[in-house]
Amino acid sequence: MNLIHGLSDIILAVAGIYVFFRYINPLELSSTILWESFILSVVVAAGFGALGFFGFEKAIPVSRFFQTLATINGAIGLVAATAALVSGSDFSRGTGYAIIAAGFVFFTLYEVFDIRPVFFWVPIICMTVVLFLGLFALIKGNFRVGLWVIAGVTFFALGSFREDLFGTHEFSISLYHLLMAAGVLSIGMANSGAVPARK
Repeated sequence: MNLIHGLSDIILAVAGIYVFFRYINPLELSSTILWESFILSVVVAAGFGALGFFGFEKAIPVSRFFQTLATINGAIGLVAATAALVSGSDFSRGTGYAIIAAGFVFFTLYEVFDIRPVFFWVPIICMTVVLFLGLFALIKGNFRVGLWVIAGVTFFALGSFREDLFGTHEFSISLYHLLMAAGVLSIGMANSGAVPARK
């Protein structure tokens, strides 16, 4: 049992729930589907992660499953959702579902066929693409979207490489949760102007 890690996981889950209902749910369905593939996976992983840290050991495998889902399928959805946000136009529903299906293919390659590099390279490539999309938004003059997208992917990258950057001490787990929460909130802020514009 670790109350600090459990509380930081709760902070992450609450941040994700807030961003989903405040900024993501009102968007066009195709964009909502793409964003939620990442955000809701993070919320569920954090929720069950908190239960695991509070002593409910059966919640730990569920949390790990959704962590993997967010890392692979969610990362691909994050790229597509960011592309739609930066371009100012939504994908069709069919395209949105196809992108999520592609994410599940990569998830299956890792989870079922045990192709380990998928877990490393998919988030690395996706974070790089999201960073370039944020830079492209800045070049287009959309500073609000660009800055918040770059902030979000920076927080996600810091969380992913926290052990290399900050060491392997015990607090790095809670630090990861807080960095992820900051990234999710940044994604919400990036979409803050999209609700009235694309409603």
